[in-house]
Amino acid sequence: MSLASRLARRGLSSTAGRRRTAAALVALPLAAAFVAGTGLGIAAESGGGGTVAILAAVPLALLGGGLAGWAMVRAARSVQQVQTGFWLADKVAPLRLELSDGAPRRVNLLVPTIDLKHLFGGYIAKFNLARRLSEQGARARIVTVDPTPPLPRGWRERIERYAGLGGMFERVEVAFGREDGPLELNPADAVIATTWWTAHIAHAALGSLERERFLYLIQEYEPFTFPMGSAAALARASYDLPHTALFSTELLRDYFAAHEIGVFANGRSTGDRDSASFRNAITPVGPIGPEEVKRGPPRRLLFYARPEEHAQRNLFEIGAAALDAAVSAGHLRDWELAGIGAVEPRAGDLSLPRSGASVRLIPRSAQADYARLLRSFDVGLALMYTPHPSLVPIEMSAAGMSTVTNIFENKDAAALGRISPNLIAAEPSVDGIAAALAEAEARSSRLDERAAGSHVDWPSSWDEALSPPLLGEVERLLDHNR
Repeated sequence: MSLASRLARRGLSSTAGRRRTAAALVALPLAAAFVAGTGLGIAAESGGGGTVAILAAVPLALLGGGLAGWAMVRAARSVQQVQTGFWLADKVAPLRLELSDGAPRRVNLLVPTIDLKHLFGGYIAKFNLARRLSEQGARARIVTVDPTPPLPRGWRERIERYAGLGGMFERVEVAFGREDGPLELNPADAVIATTWWTAHIAHAALGSLERERFLYLIQEYEPFTFPMGSAAALARASYDLPHTALFSTELLRDYFAAHEIGVFANGRSTGDRDSASFRNAITPVGPIGPEEVKRGPPRRLLFYARPEEHAQRNLFEIGAAALDAAVSAGHLRDWELAGIGAVEPRAGDLSLPRSGASVRLIPRSAQADYARLLRSFDVGLALMYTPHPSLVPIEMSAAGMSTVTNIFENKDAAALGRISPNLIAAEPSVDGIAAALAEAEARSSRLDERAAGSHVDWPSSWDEALSPPLLGEVERLLDHNR
């Protein structure tokens, strides 16, 4: 095999390599045109060609660069096609393992990566589960399975500032599965998957372990996070792998049971035996009294605005259109409208086209600041087009807001009302959400009702969410995997 062939194969063998190769192919023509233009100009000047020759060198260089660029862009498109076709293979690729009977026995939580930008409720649940297992005597280890971005100095301290995570890294180990070399395992180790692709990786690891199943921490029905395609199919297939399950919320567990998915494929009794559920702790924001929700004008609405592609289930477009429709119909006039939730730092305003109203975009804040922010609003709008209730509308309700959220199958008005009477259940449509916003505006003046609704039926501490009885269920499910 030639050197060029070996370099090409190496460049296309991984997601990161294909990205670097595509970038290089786009950049090369620009560099070539610059070098060619400079060389022709110097040659023309040294040869006495004068200004005319120098000027003639420019289009010749551009022509050469254009021809090279055309060829390189074609090559870059080819690399992009390879990238599109094989990123999933990289995503579920097994970890390199090193088995040792002398290694300490651990409970290994497989997580995608550690990225402070994406440290939302799901990750906080994973880290708190590791912490609570370690406090119960297990040797817990967090293992990343995706390439980890460069972490800033003090990243451990920043993570430990989140509720429940203080001192976590004194007890919980961290291993970077793609960067640290072979992952040392004891054959008796337990494995917990926390996403659909970590489930595939956990299943591959079982071939080296003395276990027939892994424990699957299921915090969403993940096929709903993709368009119908390969990723959605692999996410759905993850529930067919041998596992026991720990569901985030009983609503999500009931959805799996109703559709006979995963541990419920063989019936409700088997699924109940092989699973448990818990409720992720919300940010401590309430309860609050009537005087605390009494504010002067302007009244304020907070929209959980997630326009990112990976957050499509948060129905940003429907929420924005419904808000626009409500204002156009004469509701929420003279209200201050704000949006929060985007991963990337955002500032400025989101203009609503029909009404001309503006939504002020608020950058993401620290958890304590977030709690104070919630308590300064009257109405909330937070949507989730899945069976999971989402933590944000519950946090808004706990802060005393009249909060609009949407229904989805078994996540109906009755189920949401049992969590808090501050939750206003709506059909996931523009008209349905707009009508619910009008109702929320009317309710916002009923201060006693808002204060009473801030007493949500939901834990606000991780020690309560992951209580000793729940951890006993987790240990049972881990032992059941032998």
